[in-house]
Amino acid sequence: MLTIRLAEAANQAGIVRLWHQGWHDAHAALVPPEVLAFRTIDHFHTWLGEARDTFYVAIDTELRGFVTVKDAEIVKLYVGRNARGQGIAQKLLSFAERKLSENGVREAELFCTAGNSRAENFYLREGWTLSRTFEDYLWMPEGSTTGPTVLTHRFQKNLLATA
Repeated sequence: MLTIRLAEAANQAGIVRLWHQGWHDAHAALVPPEVLAFRTIDHFHTWLGEARDTFYVAIDTELRGFVTVKDAEIVKLYVGRNARGQGIAQKLLSFAERKLSENGVREAELFCTAGNSRAENFYLREGWTLSRTFEDYLWMPEGSTTGPTVLTHRFQKNLLATA
């Protein structure tokens, strides 16, 4: 049975492994090539250490996916390759929406790299609205020069309408 709960320190290696793989599956072909040098497994460990969002994991016999939230934003949503197509992304997204709503958020947002059609279509199916598209800086490790940008979509959802 799938359980979604707050991530624990013991989940960090699994989160990084799944995040690294999922990021490359969804984003590697959409970003400037020089970014890939900063998307190694070690950089994902660094990125996790710098993250200020709250991580929730979906687990049955193993880690299947995770979602993170911060303020009014769903920051990250990843599902492992072996768990895709099983409704886990929808469960994680609904869980995050409920968490935000419980924290008083009425208008939630999330950001998606333009061209990530799998994610774009998923968010639209789940009732999110594309509100704008803009150039956004990509994460780079602390101490790096200002990173390159990528075309990014901002999606919004009124959580009152789904309560």
